Parts: sequence; structure tokens; C-alpha cells
Amino acid sequence: MLVWLSTGAMASGQSINLDVGEPGTGPPATYAAAGRAGVWNVDPATHGATSPELVDIHGNPTAVTLTQIGGLDLMDLPDPTVTGDDAELLDDFLITFNAGLESCIFMNNLEPGTYEVLVYARMPDPAVSSYSDVDQEAGNPFSIVGGVWSGQHDELISYSRHLAVVDAEGSLDLHSGIVPGADESLGAALNGLQILRVDIFTDSFESGDVSGWN
Repeated sequence: MLVWLSTGAMASGQSINLDVGEPGTGPPATYAAAGRAGVWNVDPATHGATSPELVDIHGNPTAVTLTQIGGLDLMDLPDPTVTGDDAELLDDFLITFNAGLESCIFMNNLEPGTYEVLVYARMPDPAVSSYSDVDQEAGNPFSIVGGVWSGQHDELISYSRHLAVVDAEGSLDLHSGIVPGADESLGAALNGLQILRVDIFTDSFESGDVSGWN
């Protein structure tokens, strides 16, 4: 059911796409990556800084902002096997070279609910992996992301998928870091993210009220 919700023709009001990078370098609104097509916010996720309010995939303003703590460097390291809009998302990223310093994005002012979260954490070198996790996911497991690009997004090659519950505080905390035991000097990336509130779909589907789907 959740896979259908993430790839179907409908989206909730707080579906947000974010490319970590310099303004003007993001993918076009026609690009879906592994989630939903729509407007991409582009933000350098500067350490200690809070972003302007983000827009949803339709370009509508939201109250959502992000604050980044951790990874200090924004890098642009193209992988020659990744081209087009995929390269716009994956070629620039936050990077950490310290196992004790994750790249962390704290999203603020989200509507409470259950969200599907896609975290893009692929290094351009297929021999190097990152790990990613989301604090609000049950059990808070981490996923190892990396490997050879197949020509499209594949789970655990370019991104990880999480199911997270946002409470009344409205926060969602995402992390990317060095895989435990890996060589710190090779780094770990955080390329971007996509979030989709999924409990709206399940509640509406069960009640038969789809008036709020758009």
C-alpha cells in the first residue's frame, strides 16, 4: 500500500522535494527521482543556518523550514555514469569526513502525521557508501546506501526509504554519516530528500473521502 501511495497520481499538501545544493542548480519540476515529480527546493544546508520557508511540490508556500547541523562542506563531484536530471540531484551534496559528525537536517513546522521519507545519500564513487536514518522512524534503524548506478534510482543504491511519525512538535530529523568501521577519509554524502505525508491517504481511502487529494 505505501509503495502505491508514493508512486500514484495523488499527493498530499505537505509533499516536499529538497535538493541539497546551490540555488539554481536543482532538478526541474518534471523530475520525480524515486518519489514524486514536482517543484524542488534547493538549499545549501549551511551548518547552523535555517532555510527560508520551503514550498511543496506544487510550488505552494508552507511553514516548513530546515536547519542543518553537522556536515560542513558542500561538494560538487560528478559521477560520469549519472546524467541529466539525476545528476542535478546527486552530483552536489553535503559531505562529512568525520565518523563523529553526521550531516543532519532538522525539518521544522511539519504537520503532525505519518510520512514516507526518501533520503538520497549516494557518493559518486560506487565503492563508497553512506548510512542514513530518520529519528522518528520506529526503532530508528540505519540503512547503508551506495553502489553502482544502474541508470535509475534503486533503493539502497542512491536512496533509503523510511516511515516516520511526526508528533505535535512538527519536527523530522534526518542524518547521513560514515558507515561504522569505514574509512572516514572517503566521506559520506547527503544529496537531498523527499517527504510525503501518507496517513492522509490511508484515512481518506478508508473513509471514502478523497476530496483533499490533489
